[in-house]
Amino acid sequence: VPEGVELVDLTRPDAPAWIEHHLGVLNRDGAMENASLAFASAGFALRVPKGVHGGTVRLHISGHGHLRGLVLIEEDAALTLIETHADDAGPLRNVGLELMLCPGAELRHVRIAPRAAGATTVESIEGLIRGDGRYRGHFANFGAKLARTDVHLVLKDAGGKAALSGVAVLGASDHADVTTHIEHAGLNSESTQMFKYALGGRSRGVYQGRITVRPGADGTDSRQTAKAILIDKRAEADLKPELLIFADDVKCAHGAAVGDLDADSLFYLESRGLSETEARDLLIRAFLGEAVDEIADDDLRAEIWRDVETALQHAMETVP
Repeated sequence: VPEGVELVDLTRPDAPAWIEHHLGVLNRDGAMENASLAFASAGFALRVPKGVHGGTVRLHISGHGHLRGLVLIEEDAALTLIETHADDAGPLRNVGLELMLCPGAELRHVRIAPRAAGATTVESIEGLIRGDGRYRGHFANFGAKLARTDVHLVLKDAGGKAALSGVAVLGASDHADVTTHIEHAGLNSESTQMFKYALGGRSRGVYQGRITVRPGADGTDSRQTAKAILIDKRAEADLKPELLIFADDVKCAHGAAVGDLDADSLFYLESRGLSETEARDLLIRAFLGEAVDEIADDDLRAEIWRDVETALQHAMETVP
């Protein structure tokens, strides 16, 4: 843990006052969120004090059961949180994560979940962004028997910003679901979403994205895009962007597209000496690049690209 950042084990009996004040405040009335709080066998809380640029914290989650986490970024503080998951999720891994960002705070959050065959993995992320706080979330998911990442962010005040991006590369009969809900409650807040899927075998990728612009949230600027490439005709993509707008002076857009690789582009690359596999891999990599390249850190971006390459090999395998 970098200097200046406070890390607390939630199994301790003597939790600091700031944890008692914030833990469970953002909990929605959802079964999995409530279970992660009520039945947690482990948990952590991170606090970055006012004005501290806390560097990078890498959180590795392994095992099964319920886990609860709290991240508090105080005024004008910053943190990069890299969240990696082991593939030993067992029958169920349920994670509940609360994010509290104060005015001027910045959180860069990267979540990497490798393929966990036969497992059910759920993570519920609740975020409250105050003032001109900024959240950037990047999600790389490579499937499970049932995998869901649920992100709910509230841009409470004027000038808040949220940017979400993600990739999912699936094969066999794997599943990955990203469900997002961003609520704009303050003036002149901004949000963007960019999710890309590459689906092989009999896999299923799901994106459900909702933007809510509350009354009085004039000046909102929000965009969401979800696209999927079906590597195998038996794969399935379900993309459902939504806009709920209750203010007048806003800029909001959404789009979704599902299809195969462009036949002319494949022919062009093959005519230049590439094999069909090499040509498909190159085009899929270019397709996913728009979402992966949202990650500013070179080393972290290269780490995710390695995971993508491994997942693509699996996705292109023929399923009986």
